[in-house]
Amino acid sequence: MARVAIVGGGGFAKEVIEVAEMLGHEVVGIFARENTLSSYSHLGYLEEMREKRASYDAVHIAIGAVNARGIENRRTILDFIRKHDIPALSLVSPLATLSGGVLVGEGVYVGHEALISCDTELGEHVVVNQRAVIGHDCVIEENVSLAPLVFLGGNVRVKRDTMIGVRSTVRQGVSIGRNCVIGMGSIIVKNIRDDSLTLQMPSKIYRNRS
Repeated sequence: MARVAIVGGGGFAKEVIEVAEMLGHEVVGIFARENTLSSYSHLGYLEEMREKRASYDAVHIAIGAVNARGIENRRTILDFIRKHDIPALSLVSPLATLSGGVLVGEGVYVGHEALISCDTELGEHVVVNQRAVIGHDCVIEENVSLAPLVFLGGNVRVKRDTMIGVRSTVRQGVSIGRNCVIGMGSIIVKNIRDDSLTLQMPSKIYRNRS
């Protein structure tokens, strides 16, 4: 088992740490601008990550992406650890289901009860959050974040640095471009070009019951 340092000190980091410890890894501390997890040592941020390299075996990027800024933050950290040859550990929940032929890149996170079907490829530093479903023969490029309850049909391709929001559904065979934000609850039935934003109509308050 590995000594893993978690990059990110917020709520998503709690979920990542839970999976890491279920798998038997030792969480040695947190690299983050701000650490809200008092049970774990705050080790600093990016420069300290390089300086304290001997204190851990690998890192895992545990910064959630709910918008384009989150994806950009993850990209900055990803580029930093590559520049300095810092290894990243993949964490796949023992409560997830991965079918035969699934390829998992470095630094991937797969949450509880996620289901990934046959011959799908997960690029480096992909996030597949809790109870997401990915159909057969999908290709998910690096630094893509799939929120909880996302559904991707078979043969979907999602290009790098894209976020797909909670409960979004993508029809089989669709391609989603780079640097996209697919808003929560979206239903995607045709190809999405690079740098696109989709949004479902948010709820509105029609009257105050009081």
